[in-house]
Amino acid sequence: MTDDSRPVSGLPTNWAHAPRDALLVAGVIFCVALFGITTRPLGLLAAFWPANAVLLGMMIRSPHLASISGWTGAFAGYVAADLLTGGSLGLTLWMTIANVAEAATGYLFFRRLPEDHQRLRWPQSIMLLFAVCCCAAAVGAFVGAGAASVVFERDFSTGLEYWFSTELANAIVVLPVMLTAPQLRDIGWPWPAFATTEGTRNVMPAAALAASILIGSLMEGPGSFAFPVPALLWCAVSYSLFTTAILTLVFSMWGMVIVTGSFATPPADIDLLTWGKSIRLALALIALAPLAVASVNATRNELLTRLQDSVDHDALTRALTRSTFVERSERLLETAGPGTAAFLMLDVDLFKSVNDRYGHAAGDAALVAFAGSVRQALRKEDLFGRLGGEEFAVYFPRTTREEAEEIAEHIRRTVEKLPVDVGNGRLVSITVSGGLAIRTKGNHSTLDALFARADAALYRAKAEGRNRIIAAE
Repeated sequence: MTDDSRPVSGLPTNWAHAPRDALLVAGVIFCVALFGITTRPLGLLAAFWPANAVLLGMMIRSPHLASISGWTGAFAGYVAADLLTGGSLGLTLWMTIANVAEAATGYLFFRRLPEDHQRLRWPQSIMLLFAVCCCAAAVGAFVGAGAASVVFERDFSTGLEYWFSTELANAIVVLPVMLTAPQLRDIGWPWPAFATTEGTRNVMPAAALAASILIGSLMEGPGSFAFPVPALLWCAVSYSLFTTAILTLVFSMWGMVIVTGSFATPPADIDLLTWGKSIRLALALIALAPLAVASVNATRNELLTRLQDSVDHDALTRALTRSTFVERSERLLETAGPGTAAFLMLDVDLFKSVNDRYGHAAGDAALVAFAGSVRQALRKEDLFGRLGGEEFAVYFPRTTREEAEEIAEHIRRTVEKLPVDVGNGRLVSITVSGGLAIRTKGNHSTLDALFARADAALYRAKAEGRNRIIAAE
């Protein structure tokens, strides 16, 4: 296996990977550019051109692609797509330079932003996204306006306005999808969730958006693209930022391609370019609203999750707090009905002597190490909580006496062999005593009863010399 930090075949790593990166970027840009060309009305620029935003998103999410080979591959992809569809070489090169200049400008701005802003994790990120997209679209428009004016035979200022409005809209609706997309390994399979009542409710905002887009398609007038906005906002407060970005992209594509196409012949006193430019700018500004709402909602949900986590878990050991442990254990005990379960109380032996001899920081280190060992020994469904000080408890749902005793003894042996670093290279050993109470089938013992029996067994374990697990009779 080759270490990426070392040369391969005598070449630096980035040079060794250059052909692969160039082919990857060229292939992606070629495909999305071809798609954009298919939306190009006769004599105009593409109604929807995602290639520049896709290129920018690739460079931000995978900075290793932002190399000479990556940009060269992008240039080749643009040129190949345009020439394949009948573009002239001179005009193709001119427009390709503008496209690459736009993406490069956006990359230079985005790379200076913190990662949280690059991934649109804060509400202010949407405004920064808008500012960067404006700058990138302006550079692309300035470079390419001359070519655009040649395409539809208008003056430079008209080409500048049309290119800017089109690219601003494209970037605002495509780039958020690229920036917020999760890693492939983090994407779950959502469809089984829709089989539940909660899943059905979750799909309603998307269904409302689809219905409103259909209604908007049947209506006449330039304002019909505003029909889906309420449903889009509903989606923004119901779904993740990534999902909202996808739905906003779908809405905007409909507006740019379907609506703009259906209005390709505006009233006699309205210029076609002015008509299309107005619709694109409106769509770009409308798209900011659901993105901002989704970003605010995502930040709120993250803060609530952190708050709930701090309530549920002990800050030092990350075990469940006493109240949360008791609440969840009682819930499991009630839903399980008469059946097997076990309750284990654990106490770190002579913990006060560790604090007195090495200091409270050493005691904290011992508790953290102990809690980590316990968690590694438990099953996924087991509950682990800190009752207070050096006292902990474990609730085993759906377990036999033999299984509970085996896990408890495994915890004891692991802790006994655990070296605890208390600082300055000093290692100390700790042990643990435990009391185990079992609820067998047909038994209706409450959690309080199991607690009392386990506590009595723990008292016996400590009285009989510590570093042992005793099961209550």
